[in-house]
Amino acid sequence: MAVPKFQGENFYKNRAIVEEIKKLASRKGCTTSQIALAWVAAQGMIAIPGTTKAKRLEENWASREIDLTEEEKQNMRRIVDAAKPSGNRYSAAHQALVGH
Repeated sequence: MAVPKFQGENFYKNRAIVEEIKKLASRKGCTTSQIALAWVAAQGMIAIPGTTKAKRLEENWASREIDLTEEEKQNMRRIVDAAKPSGNRYSAAHQALVGH
């Protein structure tokens, strides 16, 4: 199955969003997943990521120890607000199956 948002030019546009978050994570000394989970927690929400690997569970759990500064929260908000994902979530055939 080809997912439009991960094909052609859409892939590179969407990858740029991830790269911005990776930069923040690198400066913070954590993984991209950890900074994303820490940011969600900083919004007063609880993320429930799924995983099948113990290593990923430990990585996700460790995000609880990450404290984001106000500047880091603002940077993450800027990235999220500016993010304009490119491409559809589903191919035309699969989109028809979900009724949208």
